[in-house]
Amino acid sequence: MVFSTMMFRSRWLVPLMVASIVGLVSVSAGAKPRRAQAPPAAAAPASPEEAFLKAREALLQNAPDRFELAAAQMTDPQLKEYIDYWRLRMRLNPRGIAGNGNGTPDSALDTDAQTFISSHSNPLLVDLARRDLMYRLARRNDWPTFEIHHDAWVLRDESALHCYAGLARLDRGMPPSDETREALFQPRELGDACGTLIEAMARTGKIKRAEIWQRLKLALEAGAANSVRRLGSLLDLPAAALEAALQRPALIVAPSVEREVAVIALGMLARQDPEAAAQRTDAIAALPPAERAWVWAQIGAHSMRKLAPVSAAWLRDAVPAQASDETWAWLVRAALRAGDWRSVHALTDKMSAEGRRDPTWVYWAGRAHQALNLKAQSEVLFRRIAGQYHFYGQLAAEELGESMPIPAIATASSADELAEAAANPGFARALRFYQMGLRMEGNREWNFQLRTLSDRQLLAAARFACERRVLDRCVNTADRTRAEHDFNLRFVTPFRPQLEAAAAERGLDPAWVYGLIRQESRFIMDARSSASAQGLMQIIPPTARWIARRLGVADFRLEQLNEIDTNLRFGTYYLRTVQDDLESSPLLASAGYNAGPGRPRQWRSKLTGALEGAAFAEIIPFTETRDYVKKVLSNATFYGALMTGQPQSLKQRLGRVAPALMRPSDLP
Repeated sequence: MVFSTMMFRSRWLVPLMVASIVGLVSVSAGAKPRRAQAPPAAAAPASPEEAFLKAREALLQNAPDRFELAAAQMTDPQLKEYIDYWRLRMRLNPRGIAGNGNGTPDSALDTDAQTFISSHSNPLLVDLARRDLMYRLARRNDWPTFEIHHDAWVLRDESALHCYAGLARLDRGMPPSDETREALFQPRELGDACGTLIEAMARTGKIKRAEIWQRLKLALEAGAANSVRRLGSLLDLPAAALEAALQRPALIVAPSVEREVAVIALGMLARQDPEAAAQRTDAIAALPPAERAWVWAQIGAHSMRKLAPVSAAWLRDAVPAQASDETWAWLVRAALRAGDWRSVHALTDKMSAEGRRDPTWVYWAGRAHQALNLKAQSEVLFRRIAGQYHFYGQLAAEELGESMPIPAIATASSADELAEAAANPGFARALRFYQMGLRMEGNREWNFQLRTLSDRQLLAAARFACERRVLDRCVNTADRTRAEHDFNLRFVTPFRPQLEAAAAERGLDPAWVYGLIRQESRFIMDARSSASAQGLMQIIPPTARWIARRLGVADFRLEQLNEIDTNLRFGTYYLRTVQDDLESSPLLASAGYNAGPGRPRQWRSKLTGALEGAAFAEIIPFTETRDYVKKVLSNATFYGALMTGQPQSLKQRLGRVAPALMRPSDLP
């Protein structure tokens, strides 16, 4: 039932055309010639959709010859733009081929790319071509041309290109921009572009040793060993000692190695065995206070990730550290689990300005102020997010004694506004892709159009999607409005009679079932996850077969999961079974539906005392499940208000979670 990156099946099967290759048979001297064979019948011309899908397959397999065979059959101008872009992309990024792969001079290929960028009408493809060209320009250090395209680049969603932009600025004697530094100083692997940039900054004196050290610790926080090695060489750390710290951290004896190597070893040991790292850190007196605080922060964060005990002293000793928001988030979760509001207050205050603006930490900072009798300050924080339509906005409103109201429905889209949406070529391309089962391409086209739309235009686009039964785009588009809203579009209720009947049969709240479906599949009937979960309620094959046996469904076939009635019947049966297995808690059942019913049992068994539901949701160690649970129950609260017309309490849905001994679940 795990819902991960979505993969989608085509709604209709494209027939595959298999071309037979007839080899020439050499005839030896003196042999009788064979009777001439009649030529094979010509294959029927491919439809535009068939040709397009074949070309896409050839692109993904980097097969230029097959690509051109398919492209030659493409006559549809709407799809031909993609063919032109894919052809250019293969030339700009020839994998495994020296040079540009076509014998085309660099200047000629650059000119072709520039011509595509200046002449094509699809702004998304223009931006993607610009991205591909920038990588090519960066490979040969053509920084002046690179900067022209970087300034015009719309998506700005790849850190490598921001780091190349930093190299371009260094080439002009300028320091990297704030945008580049933000991309560079993230707790993750550097990658080639950002690694090259930081090395160039070190050579030119544009980065201080202390900053390199700080970036190395960010790499350690992410477990990015390759970046630690690369940055360690810039700090002139002995290679053998550095490798030992990464591979065998428990064997490093601090007084016998450089300070930085000792910190690296303790950081790595904290990931593997936080308790052992704590004992080792206690025994080392020579660590400077700042480094000691950082090590305690890592010990506490990694211990919390494992739901192991976190000492109050670890939290206290971590406060002086300089660390990433990710580390502070795990330490705040440890403080929440312990009910240590002073630490929650201190640790949320250590986050970056961006981190402190996150509604999650605004809410918990407000709760900490409230617990410390700082009522005025807590109300200021709650007011900051109480009008926002999400999990923590709902909880903040309840802390203020208010119910989260459903906003007034915006004026219905006019005929002209709907006509404008229908005339949008990007939306038309997206719908075409959905018909071909190419949801990734369709979503990218659709979402690219939304960047600059007003609320009125977003609502019209959402209505346009709903009318064409593209419900996921309807929901996601309506979700983007800022001042004018239509929650009937944000929280659609398709097939309501069937869903309410299935929910009633199992004694489930239909608002909860809708909230779960909205998160699982966004109402895409043939949704399929990377774990092969299928349909509206995303049921994986082994679970579906188990349900079929329990329900006595003879001759069950997996294809039936794409039928509304079957999927709802199976999904609600399983949801109810999980709920009964977890003491009727919607919070635990939602977590169990996503991560398997055994995991909430395990997480609950680690508690030392009862915990409010919101805090339990926040300390879930799986990022995907933590996000899932909060969204499902927030959705359910909004659905409940819409379906009943009565105020709803998210806190009541969340309840409380008490510790209980771990026992295995019999459920799949």
